[in-house]
Amino acid sequence: MKQHILPARRIIGRELMEWILFREYLDPSADMDCVAGRLGVPREDVSELLWIYTGERFLTIRKRLRIGDAKELLLTHPDMPMSQVARAVGFQDKSDFRRAFREEMGVLPRHWRESGGKHLKCRIRAIREAGRNRCHALRRSG
Repeated sequence: MKQHILPARRIIGRELMEWILFREYLDPSADMDCVAGRLGVPREDVSELLWIYTGERFLTIRKRLRIGDAKELLLTHPDMPMSQVARAVGFQDKSDFRRAFREEMGVLPRHWRESGGKHLKCRIRAIREAGRNRCHALRRSG
């Protein structure tokens, strides 16, 4: 890590937490340059600190925050059109939102909404059960 950002770690961390707390990630223009400009540090420093503390890139963190808000909106506002949900959580268009949601959650936003947020839990339970069955079968045959 560059020496000049070591003393600023705490300040950058606090600013990033405020960025999350005040939900500034919902702004469609919220990108790494915007965050670095707000902090007054080079974007590489922000990127490096995020990687050190989270093991993830800025875009991944921003996507997860947005999807988390989308999950809540989908369940609390069942009549809200998908395009409106997408815009409300910072996605420019519905197709980007659908793709990001599916990558993150394993299901389309529509299925998440229709299942009341339980679709994924059922899927995970089925995957775990299949894994257990395979393990038991291997033990018996071995």
